[in-house]
Amino acid sequence: MLGGCDSVAPPDQPDVRRVDRFPAWSPNGDRIAYLHDAGPTEDSADVTGLYILDLDADSTWLVTDGLVTSPDWRPDGERIAFSAGDIFTIRPDESDPQRVTELGSSFRPHWSPDGKTVTFGRSGTTEEVGIWFAHLADSTFTKFGFGATPADWSPSGDRIVYNFQNQLWTADTSRIDTTQLTSNGFVNNRDPAWSPNGEWITWSPINDDGNYELWIMRADGTEQEKVVDRGREPAWGPNSERIVFSRPASNSDYTALWIVDRDGSNLRQITTPSHNPLN
Repeated sequence: MLGGCDSVAPPDQPDVRRVDRFPAWSPNGDRIAYLHDAGPTEDSADVTGLYILDLDADSTWLVTDGLVTSPDWRPDGERIAFSAGDIFTIRPDESDPQRVTELGSSFRPHWSPDGKTVTFGRSGTTEEVGIWFAHLADSTFTKFGFGATPADWSPSGDRIVYNFQNQLWTADTSRIDTTQLTSNGFVNNRDPAWSPNGEWITWSPINDDGNYELWIMRADGTEQEKVVDRGREPAWGPNSERIVFSRPASNSDYTALWIVDRDGSNLRQITTPSHNPLN
């Protein structure tokens, strides 16, 4: 069992300029939830908030306004968890918002495969900082341990992948059986996401230039390969073949959402952050 203390990084704040970040692919594969930060704009209808992009209908709607980060779909697709200082959930149709935590400084939620638990990060005192479990049935909380969020679940629900001391690890939920996946020269290894079929993990290491890259590896840490340059905050499609992530837009410095196949092919931009998503 690991000892020591590794401070949880606070949630990444969006850039001052317009950005689309924190994508989350719906379980059935037809929708992507994300944060659109409108930044300074003369378009009063261009609102910062949590949006959903319907890939089939090529339409977008606003779920809730505000600086709402890190959405994550419940496995049945009926609710979305997100961070807005604390952890909340809401239905995709904008209804029934619910508060999960009243702890403050809580961020980067991820649902367990059975939909009964949400992992999230906390910052604060030594006792508060770390990765936590929110048990939704009885509104109780337990601490997983030190490490940086997001922490993602294996599809079987018996292990967690997380960042500890700038490397990626997996562990059982009691953190007794731990396995180190990465041991590299990157500045940091961030944003791990476990594929729905359980075979792969994608993540975003930070290179010496301070840029995020998009990589994948087998769930046991083998076959580590770079997919694209300049990629962060990845999330898997339900077939474990495609990844959605954020990176600079093709024609501006704004941050947009992109999709790429697991092997690095078919890279395409799917949002235009300089425009109102509802137009």
